[in-house]
Formats: sequence, C-alpha cells, structure tokens
Amino acid sequence: MKTRLLALALLIPLAACRQEAPAPAAEAPPPPPMAPVEAPAPQATDTVPMVPRAFLCRGNEPFWSLDITADRALLKTPDAETELQGELVAADGGSFRFTGAPEGSPAESVAALVTPGQCFDTMADGPAFPFHAQASFGGGEPVNGCCSAEIGLDLGAAPVFDAAGKPDTDWTRRLADLDEAIGRCVQDAGVVTVAVTTAWPMNQGKAGVRLRDQGDARFDCIVDLGSGKIDNVAAVAVDDVMPNEGQPLWLPAGNGPPILDCGRVERVMLGGDAVVGYLHYTDGCG
Repeated sequence: MKTRLLALALLIPLAACRQEAPAPAAEAPPPPPMAPVEAPAPQATDTVPMVPRAFLCRGNEPFWSLDITADRALLKTPDAETELQGELVAADGGSFRFTGAPEGSPAESVAALVTPGQCFDTMADGPAFPFHAQASFGGGEPVNGCCSAEIGLDLGAAPVFDAAGKPDTDWTRRLADLDEAIGRCVQDAGVVTVAVTTAWPMNQGKAGVRLRDQGDARFDCIVDLGSGKIDNVAAVAVDDVMPNEGQPLWLPAGNGPPILDCGRVERVMLGGDAVVGYLHYTDGCG
C-alpha cells in the first residue's frame, strides 16, 4: 500500500511538469549566405602536361628502326645508320609526325606518322606496343611498325623565365648579367656540359660558372666579362657545395630539348625568340 502511494506521489508532480512546459521558441532565421570564395588560379608551372617526347619505332620485312626525338632521329636499316635532322610535331587525334633528312641531303627525306593504338610486333611474341608507325624513306613505299614512347614534360608549354619573380636566394635572379659567361663556358671550357648548377658575379669584372658533366663531375669556369675570355677551369671537390646550388639547374638547349619527367621547368629566352636553355627545379624528383 505504501508503495502505491509513493508511485502516485511521484506521478502527480511529473504530470504537472508536462502541463507547465513552455511552448517551443520559434526557429531563428537562417544566416545570410556566405559570399563564394574563388579558388586561386593555378600557377603556370602546374599546367605543364606530360606528353610523349621521344619514340622508338621498329618494323620488319625489311627490318628498320627509327629513334625519334624533338629535332632529330636515327634511322637504322640492314644497309646503314643515318642521322637525321628534322622536327617532331603533334598532329590530330594524339598522333605525332616527324619529318627529317640527313644534313645536306634533302632528297633523302624521311617521314613518319606515329598514332596511338595497340600494335603487335609481327616477328616476336610479347605485349602490345602503345603506338603504331607508318614511315617512308627517301620517297619509297610506306612501311609499318610499332613504337614505344618516352614520356616527359611538354617543354613547349613551359612558362618563360622571368627574373623579376625570383627570390634573392635563387641564383637565376642575376641570369641576364651571367648569360654570356654561361654560354662561353658551356661552349669553350672543354667540359661536356649537361647542366650548369650555379653561376655568380665576382670582383674585377669576372664571373664564375659551375659546370656538371655526364659523370656528375663539376668544374668551375672563370670568365672575364669584359673580354669574354676564360681565365681558368678547375675541378670542384665533391664536398664543395654552394648555397642553393642546383636549384635550379640550367640545361643547355643546343642538343635539343631535354626529356624531363618531374619537377618544374622554365624556358630561358633572353632578348630573342629562340630558347637558349631550360631551368629545371627538381622539387619532388626524388
């Protein structure tokens, strides 16, 4: 009996609480819409695409091969090996066209059309090649073959170097004053130069240029800026590394555009329409 009375005593105030609860407040108006925030425009260096930069093409019956880069090719047949000077250009539908000839022999022209699509070697088992080639040599009958491709940054779409946008720590900020010294050292220092790792002004109207060869050996070339004469070329010790050396690398354009598959690249066109070199920032290249 006492338990029932206690339960009733508890229910009465609970009912009273439900009856006296205030009505829910009206919903607050939604906040005004926020103004849209525009995403920052991508930098030019972020838009350089990866494209085929070289092709290695092969055919049978009769055997032939054609190794193509941006401005030259090497043709091999059972009879000879022939170096060609020419141009590789993009065509419609993802295709590429090469036209070239041996130096001084325009009548011996070579033309090749490389198109995307599965291609199988008729004389060997193996996976399909990603490109098909149709070529003609010296105006003869067209021959067919398959190609593999070497992929790299599209240097033709790379931004043009601008010294004004470089920080003080970037050695290329002074590139306009050092360009003649770089050209002199690359041409005449006696080093097979694949890259310039840095360059700097010196006292008494001189400049220093650090060259790197195919074996990664480095050499300091000292040039008199007034006369253009090379004063000295000396090997650099392995542990002698200058601040910010190699960021970027200056790559010569004389042997054709390099094939780069990582990092950022800029075209150097100082005082003219011709590309004299490429700046390669190796961020993210491992």
